Amino acid sequence: MNFRLSVSLGLTTSGGRFRESDEAGFTLVELMAVMIIIGILAAIAIPKLTAGADAARRNADIATAHELKSALDRFQVENGVYPTTDELSADDSGKVTVKGMAEGFIPKYINRLDASTTQQKPANAAHKGFGVAELPAGGSAYTPSRLITVFLTADGSAAEVAAYDVTLTHVLWTSAQ
Repeated sequence: MNFRLSVSLGLTTSGGRFRESDEAGFTLVELMAVMIIIGILAAIAIPKLTAGADAARRNADIATAHELKSALDRFQVENGVYPTTDELSADDSGKVTVKGMAEGFIPKYINRLDASTTQQKPANAAHKGFGVAELPAGGSAYTPSRLITVFLTADGSAAEVAAYDVTLTHVLWTSAQ
C-alpha cells in the first residue's frame, strides 16, 4: 500500500502576501478599478442620452407645429378663411382659447392646444405652450411668445406657425418655409 500524506495549511499567495484560500472577495484595488471604469463609461454615455432626449423633444414640438398648421389649413378650406387674432388667442398658461367663428376649432380640427402639449423644457416656464400673435406685415421679423407660436391676420387671410427652441431665439421650423 502506498500512502500519501498531504498537508495543506490552506494558505495561498496573492500579491506577495498570504491569505486564507477559502476567503472570497476582491481587493480594494480591484474594486477601485471597476469603479473608475464605470465612472468613465457613465461620463461618456450620460451626455449622449441627454442630447438624444432633447432632440426628441424638439422633434415632437416640430411635429406638433406641423399638425397645428394642418389643422389651420383644414379650417380655412372648410370656412373660407383662417381664424383671426380676435377668434384665436392664448392665455397666460400657454393654452389656446377660441371664440366666434373658430369656436369648433378645438377639438374638431385639433384635440388640444395647451402647455402640456409642448415637450421642450424652457428655462423660463412662461415660454412653454402656445402663443398667438399678429402676423407681421411686409416681411418683418416674427416675435415669438411661446415655444409654438401661431401668427394670424386680423382679417383671416393668412396663418403661419413657427416652432422655436427653448430660448425662443432660433426657429426650429416655420410653415413659411
